Amino acid sequence: MVGANASQTIFAINKDKNAPIFQYADYGIVGDAVKILPALTAALAR
Repeated sequence: MVGANASQTIFAINKDKNAPIFQYADYGIVGDAVKILPALTAALAR
């Protein structure tokens, strides 16, 4: 996956539970990124 080769951890957020990105992700969340990212960002900042 271009651009993520050197990443230690990959998070994927997609509305489609069968999206190919989930094959490459360490963690996956099925849902709307616009709604999920604010809460996820706040949780990771703690």
